[in-house]
Amino acid sequence: MPKITEVVPQKKNPKRFNVYIDGEFAFGADEDLVVNRRLVVGKIIAPDDMDKILFEAEVGKLMEKMYRWFALRQHSEKEVRDYFRNKTFSQLVVDAVIEVLKKKGLIDDLEFAKAWVEARRRSKQKGIRAIKAELFQKGIGKEIIDEVVSSQSSAVREEDLAKIALEKKMKVWKNLDQKILYRKSIEFLLRKGFDYEIVKQVLDKK
Repeated sequence: MPKITEVVPQKKNPKRFNVYIDGEFAFGADEDLVVNRRLVVGKIIAPDDMDKILFEAEVGKLMEKMYRWFALRQHSEKEVRDYFRNKTFSQLVVDAVIEVLKKKGLIDDLEFAKAWVEARRRSKQKGIRAIKAELFQKGIGKEIIDEVVSSQSSAVREEDLAKIALEKKMKVWKNLDQKILYRKSIEFLLRKGFDYEIVKQVLDKK
């Protein structure tokens, strides 16, 4: 029966370990796998257990990449699945990674949607219509979109956001003919995702 003969921390990442079986390198493992499977020197590994350990080792290796990716910003479940779509990993491994990400609270489409809406409205002055379309493309369900957008709409008025977005453009367009300015303002705010009624209210008050 195969026996673990050495477990050594990796030089580039001491939180991962190289596991040797019968004197030969067998696989790399993260801390969770080493602890959960009690991968210690002298442990005998049955063939059935080896298959499970190798599967979990592959999941753990992918989790390292996920931690780095999620450190940049939060991601929806659809974004994670799209990330793996053109990779060579099996569907079983991908599903297992996603399950671990959910258990650790990294994948949470409701929290993702809240953060996305807040960021887009604060930095881009995006209208609700545009944000709904973005969330849909990210794979967020209609119920979550409606819930998040509804709470954000009450926190920040669409008209106020439209005014802020337009003020920045007005500095560039200040020398335009009034008719051209009016037309460009409408087109700009509609592209930003504001409803026509909101656009008209903003322009009528200028």
